[in-house]
Amino acid sequence: MTTIGASLTINGQVTSCEDITIHGCVIGEIAMEEGSLLVAPTANIDARVRATRLTIHGTMAGDIAAAERVELTDTAAVSGTLLSPAIIMREGAFFNGAMVVDGSPSIVSAEPLIDSLMNDIDTGRG
Repeated sequence: MTTIGASLTINGQVTSCEDITIHGCVIGEIAMEEGSLLVAPTANIDARVRATRLTIHGTMAGDIAAAERVELTDTAAVSGTLLSPAIIMREGAFFNGAMVVDGSPSIVSAEPLIDSLMNDIDTGRG
């Protein structure tokens, strides 16, 4: 398991095959081939994210694709596009954007769908 501390800011790409907990700031891209991503209450993420499982307690913006599930807890503040076969939104969570619940996405196939959704939103069709 990897932990990105609260005082750490990463600009660029984070790639992992194990669980990650983020307490700090990530701007760019997070690509997880395996494992869970936990966004702590102190975290601030502005990134395109591909993960297997994602739990959000903090602030997150961007295109998010999860192969299994995304959970927004009561302290989550999320804006962007969510794509996953299961999306759990707890009472008190904030979300602004588009959600796509697809019963069989893969992390690889999620990117074209997110790109298509973002194009629809940009052109006023979404």
